[in-house]
Amino acid sequence: MTLLAVLFFSAVLLLAVQVLDEDDDDDPLPGLAGRGAVLSLHPGETVEDLFRVMRLAEDAAGPCVAGDAVPPLVDAAVAPGALGCVRLRNARDAPGLWRIDFEGPFSAGYTFELEGEDGAQVVLDQPPVGGPAGRPVLADSKRVASLPIVLPPGGASVLRVRIDDPADLADADPVLRPEAEFDRAMRRDAQGMGALLGAGVLLLAVLATTARLVRSRPAGHFAAYLGATLLAAAVNAGYLNGVFPGNPALPAGALGRLFGAAQLAAHMSFMAAFVDEALPGAALAGRLRRAGLMGGAVLVLLAGGALALSDPAEAARFLDLGFELDPLIEDPLASLPALIAAAITLAWIGAIIGVSAHLLRRDVSGSRLFALGGGILSFGLLSAGLGIDAFDPFDDNPFGLQFVLLLDGLIFAAAMTRQAFGLRGERDRALRKELEATRERQAMAERLLKARKDADRSRTLAETHRNRLALTGHDLRQPLTSLHLAVREVERTNPPLSKTLRTSLDYIGSVLNATVDDTRPDDLSEDEGQFHTETDPRETIEVALLLHNAVRMFADEAAAKGLTLTHESSDLVVETVPVTIIRILSNLVSNAVKYTQNGGVVVRARMQGDTATIEVQDTGAGLSPDEIERIQQDYTRGSAAAGVHGDGLGLSSARDFAAELGLSLKIRSTVGEGTCVSVEGLPLARAD
Repeated sequence: MTLLAVLFFSAVLLLAVQVLDEDDDDDPLPGLAGRGAVLSLHPGETVEDLFRVMRLAEDAAGPCVAGDAVPPLVDAAVAPGALGCVRLRNARDAPGLWRIDFEGPFSAGYTFELEGEDGAQVVLDQPPVGGPAGRPVLADSKRVASLPIVLPPGGASVLRVRIDDPADLADADPVLRPEAEFDRAMRRDAQGMGALLGAGVLLLAVLATTARLVRSRPAGHFAAYLGATLLAAAVNAGYLNGVFPGNPALPAGALGRLFGAAQLAAHMSFMAAFVDEALPGAALAGRLRRAGLMGGAVLVLLAGGALALSDPAEAARFLDLGFELDPLIEDPLASLPALIAAAITLAWIGAIIGVSAHLLRRDVSGSRLFALGGGILSFGLLSAGLGIDAFDPFDDNPFGLQFVLLLDGLIFAAAMTRQAFGLRGERDRALRKELEATRERQAMAERLLKARKDADRSRTLAETHRNRLALTGHDLRQPLTSLHLAVREVERTNPPLSKTLRTSLDYIGSVLNATVDDTRPDDLSEDEGQFHTETDPRETIEVALLLHNAVRMFADEAAAKGLTLTHESSDLVVETVPVTIIRILSNLVSNAVKYTQNGGVVVRARMQGDTATIEVQDTGAGLSPDEIERIQQDYTRGSAAAGVHGDGLGLSSARDFAAELGLSLKIRSTVGEGTCVSVEGLPLARAD
């Protein structure tokens, strides 16, 4: 929006000036109408355009014709070598002192003579040719003014001019300026240009320091652009005249064109760096950099070609142009080098506007300030290049144009600062995120290390327990063998007791064998470390046998408490691991007998779809929902466990064993009515 506002304001202002002030040179100046070729002056009076009061003269010695019949020089058809004159008369009784001041570079090709009582005196001599080795003499690098013109009280003199190059006659605008006013203007221009150059050098130092401290590539490139701009301004202001011996006009003009080419290339490189900093990897940056180098190289080649191939006047005209756009409008075919230089300048302005719009669309940091600086620079280049009279402070006036460039430099510096701070903020945020991620990785590494240590401790503890369990199983096998031999002796005297003992011993033996097998490494058998193939441990077994063995193991314990322990008959046959299912039932029946004080325990089986379910129902105190949830944890017992021996592992062990077989363990209980624990999902045996 900022760029659009600046461009809209510039377009409206330029259009208004073109319409309202299309040809200021044709407007009559106040106080000059009707004077003819006689100009009455008062000491201290200024004549703004001397060529409007001068008339064509037939010869250098002839009288200066008075009256309005002869047109002014600016309206007459002036040929090279034509003469003009005006009669100056001091209308006061006080002496007057004046100078002819061109205020700009349009001074080549004019020679002024003042005819007085003592004869003719050349007061200003700027012929188009006459420098060392026949090179053209330009005034582009200095302010052109005549020697003092003195008129005594009431005195009169004839001022004559020889016009060798009438090409710039309409734009020359020589001013007959009082000496005091001329001195003030010189001091004002010198002080203003010095202040601008000093401020520019200070800004250059700030930019160079900023580029070094914050490592800003755009600041470094803009410092190069500003340096070329300051050198071009110093050349145009005449500060480098003393560097060259003799007449410095042509070398200074060539230097001005060289620094102008450096300006363009450096500014395009700055825009490329700004885009690359804001939008890394953008193709626009490379295009801008190449275009700047090509444009600067073309300007340098054109300057060299103009010096080598053109006549001195044409070379001088080209080197005198600067960033002029007039050749695109006035006479495009007059000079091909000037036309190409003007096209390059116009392309530069278009690049500034295009880059500003590109950055604004992407809303990058500093884009608005960049657009504002680009708009001001484009406005200054257009104003100076188009030669519009309303913008005389910019047109061929280094002071006015350098003021615009300095303001442009300040705004661009602010844009780069804004971009640098924006990028610094983004980098800081990225660093903070990276630091947070590093801290998270460190915390995760610490947790992982702790988990590994815990795992190592658990592995060591498990290995210790495995070894102990293996040794315990090995030690228990011998007593178990002795008990089996003793049961054979009991069979002779008490057969029912021997059946109960044998069932219990068989169960203990099965559990012991399974435990010892679990303690061996996974890839070894008991055949001295040979690899073995896993066999399917599932067997087909009658459910009635499982129920009968479970009841028989705990029948004496139930009878000792006055409880009934029975099982319901069943003809179901299932496929399962007998030892594991017996361990589940023994834990459930043991718990039921332990925690039931009155009544009894019933073990039953029923078919549920294509699976069988075994239930252990007691008439104990029952469990609340919270207790049901709690007692399924290891080493946790219910509220009725007071005075009952146990470790709280029976139910959790049954749950784990059921999970190994792919079965589910469910508990249904009502406080005061008892508990039913069921093992569901036992697969029925196939018909074959």
